[in-house]
Amino acid sequence: MKICAVSPLSDANEREILAFIRDCKADLIVLPGAAQNHPSYQQVSKSLKSGVLAFVETRKRKSIPWLVSASKHIEMPPQIFATYPTAKELDRLQDAWPRRTHKIKDHKCSFAICGEIDAFKKNGSVKGGRDLPFDILINPTHTTRGRWNHLGVKLAQLSQGTAVVHVANNDYNHHDVTTHLRIYVDGEIMPRSTNNNISWSEFEI
Repeated sequence: MKICAVSPLSDANEREILAFIRDCKADLIVLPGAAQNHPSYQQVSKSLKSGVLAFVETRKRKSIPWLVSASKHIEMPPQIFATYPTAKELDRLQDAWPRRTHKIKDHKCSFAICGEIDAFKKNGSVKGGRDLPFDILINPTHTTRGRWNHLGVKLAQLSQGTAVVHVANNDYNHHDVTTHLRIYVDGEIMPRSTNNNISWSEFEI
């Protein structure tokens, strides 16, 4: 399975993002969390090649994450917490986890939305003894995160023996930043590419 994570600059428009999606040859395309310049999940669906899936989060009154193909739209539970989860929030995430986990090709991809990655400790275990199993972990994020001395170690640890995708909107609006887009495979960061207004990183597993 080939996964491509896509991080647009804030200057990117819907047309550019959809053009990238139309040309992408991955099995799963991962956009960051919802942003003003993102296309709708319906627009993304119409732009996908047959057999390709995409994660996209759309924002109206609240943000809703979707896994879409050219022929189906799967709504997932919305983000449960932003940071420092309470015991009740961890329970809610654990309950929602099966509906955030989807089989794609021969792998199960689980989606932790933005700050929900804080359900995991720095050593990769889950806080409060909760159970959040994953084959591949995907962390679409709204804006670039801080505290990379902790987050980077956590993502690298979680990727041991598998892969973790972390992708945020590039709100710095230039390509010199690197913390908006990091795919870890066995603790190693995959290379990324850029064009005028989009950065992306991809890997095959």
